Amino acid sequence: MTKLFVVGAMLAAVCVPEAPGPGEVDARDVRGNYDVTYDSALKVQLNLGGALREVTASGYGSVVDFGVYNGKPVTLDLKAFCDREDVTCPYEKFWTRVAIDQPKLKQTGLALQELRVIDDEDHHPPVGKKAPSVSGLVNHDDSDRFLIGLGLQAGANQACAAIDVSFASGRFSHEGEKLETTQEYRYDDGQRCNPDAGTAATDAGASADAGAPTADAGAPKVCALHDVTRLTWPDGAEIDGIKEGKVGFAWAGGCAFGPALIGATLYLETAYTGTRTGDFDPPPFTPEPVTQPDAGFPDDAGAADGG
Repeated sequence: MTKLFVVGAMLAAVCVPEAPGPGEVDARDVRGNYDVTYDSALKVQLNLGGALREVTASGYGSVVDFGVYNGKPVTLDLKAFCDREDVTCPYEKFWTRVAIDQPKLKQTGLALQELRVIDDEDHHPPVGKKAPSVSGLVNHDDSDRFLIGLGLQAGANQACAAIDVSFASGRFSHEGEKLETTQEYRYDDGQRCNPDAGTAATDAGASADAGAPTADAGAPKVCALHDVTRLTWPDGAEIDGIKEGKVGFAWAGGCAFGPALIGATLYLETAYTGTRTGDFDPPPFTPEPVTQPDAGFPDDAGAADGG
């Protein structure tokens, strides 16, 4: 899925389709105000030199136990950790009430669009104060999935700043959406194929005598019907919320556990859903540039290994 974001950005420099005109429905439009509800279960991981220890916590009031390391117990009080002024946890960076904008939606017809998420927990901030925001990308060609980087910015040097694999992701859901399964011609690796083109040969590699292929050439690729499941929704269906939401944060181990685990990585992930509550109506806010996490989309290699 990360590749779709990259390809979209490359195409932007080559061919820029026009946005729908005034009065026309724009299927890419996900703007609005949303309420965000977090799951109570938290995935907490500690990476000790490649050895991953994982604990599921039931909320931020938990004390997680990672066992013993070098003869000493390793525990973390999540509430005390997140209450620290030098630590930002997921719910503090991707808020429980947000206003979402696509500031360049009317400029082009591209499927890949900038997505701006604004803190709307205080719709009327004090005079002179503006709400924070974060910005990422949303891809209409990938079922309106989005990805926002929430980690360390270039040049920052805070010991407890979230590192740059930290992210928020999700998918904007549509009224009446459903999963449909059809059969399509594919190879076993999922690539599309044409049954009339015959059988595709795998890469046989170079043989030792430039004659017959080596014994590990592999079997030919067979084009056959496979079940393919897609998410669909009626034409013109409106956005009603956010599904498949995840927020993941990672910190250097020394931040949470001190010098004894300075080379470790702590990772915390929580799921969430969103409900669209109305049209885009933001408080005064400070815009931020688009940021993407270094680890890519979490459904790829994932951010949970701490990069």
